[in-house]
Amino acid sequence: MLNFIKSKLAILKQFMGNLPKLHLAIISGLFIICLLLLMVPFLFNSATKQEITMPELFDPAPTSDSSAQAELDNYAASAVDVPDYEWVVSEGDTLGKVFSMFNLSSTMTKILEADKNVLSLDIINTGDTYRFWLSGNDDKFDAKGIVLNRMEQVLGIEHQVVFERKGAGFEYKETIKEGTWRQARIAGVVKSGSNFYNSAVALGLPRNDVAVIGRLLKSRFNFARSTAAGDKFQIILSSQYVGDTFTGNTKIEGVRFFNRKRVYSAFSYQGNYFDGKGEGLERAFSRYPLKTAYRISSNFNPRRRHPITRLIRPHNGTDFAVRTGTPVYAPGDGVVKRVVRHKYAGLYVEIQHSYKYRTRYLHLSKSLVRKGQRVKRGQKIALSGNTGASTGAHLHYEFHINKKPINAMGNKVPIAIGVDRKSMAAYKKKVSSLIKAMENASLSST
Repeated sequence: MLNFIKSKLAILKQFMGNLPKLHLAIISGLFIICLLLLMVPFLFNSATKQEITMPELFDPAPTSDSSAQAELDNYAASAVDVPDYEWVVSEGDTLGKVFSMFNLSSTMTKILEADKNVLSLDIINTGDTYRFWLSGNDDKFDAKGIVLNRMEQVLGIEHQVVFERKGAGFEYKETIKEGTWRQARIAGVVKSGSNFYNSAVALGLPRNDVAVIGRLLKSRFNFARSTAAGDKFQIILSSQYVGDTFTGNTKIEGVRFFNRKRVYSAFSYQGNYFDGKGEGLERAFSRYPLKTAYRISSNFNPRRRHPITRLIRPHNGTDFAVRTGTPVYAPGDGVVKRVVRHKYAGLYVEIQHSYKYRTRYLHLSKSLVRKGQRVKRGQKIALSGNTGASTGAHLHYEFHINKKPINAMGNKVPIAIGVDRKSMAAYKKKVSSLIKAMENASLSST
């Protein structure tokens, strides 16, 4: 076989040697072209191997049917949680503006009906986020046939309100995260030509918290008249975090103010403030916002259902059967935070009494106070009425602790503020811990 091949190559060599040089060049060129044509597919596959290789559609490792289904469920859930539209409030924006964009003015009315029980939509703050889940049209900006299924109101990283469609109406769910509170020490000296307010703010104490200190100690010390250069102060401030994100919420845990040879102090315990001896620094609340104990026409009921729609319509307050024009009185000292007219709650007033306590008065005929005004316990603040969605003249009264409504006729309302004997040992222990922290040069987060 080998001799046969050799003989044939010898004949081919002899044949090629007898050809003219021009013919030999043409044959060589054609041979090279054919060789290149044969190599092109190989070169192309080698150069583009990574680009043309399709990725695996599934993990080649064996998996159970349940784990594969779980992956599909997680993907579906994440897709559902993605809103169709997100609105970040800019200055001058209104809730009606965004609802009109989708031609959902009638839906907004139903949202406000549910909002009567939480009253979170009255004040639209710049920077707040609203998320909308819509259906009924592929083009969500084509304002035809749009249905709102869910609206989420993000008032802060720790505070959200969700309005969920239930049949022809909406129900709400409010979420308030406690988060964690980290303590920091602030200490300083009042310099000549300055005062406590400016000195504390310059060291980073929020202005609102400076005002709280002034209000707590006002019955013991007059900061405006009696502060002198060289006075010292020590403060423990708690700041709220959700994860590692600061919510913007702060509160005073303890303060000591050294004026000449005297020390004025306030310490937080179970949401109230006391001096070093355990005596209350805040005036007690009155049980009723009225001069007379009128008949209660409707009690507190957070799970109440509408008799016709069967939607949950919490009754977050106590209704008193009073005539229109009956005087309403503040049950405790505080600052007016809202004076608002609501389609369903009517004219209402809200008072912030401290970090912890807040009261509301709905369906009023007239407000006698304005937003930002300080009020004292027993001060006349409004006249009862029949405004908004009301079936008759009455006063709807709400009492909130840490932003959550509670039964104002229950035992959680601080009718008399003071550390009782059973709690005195625990209070003294906390005071000792706060004073130790105040005296340290630094304080680690807790």
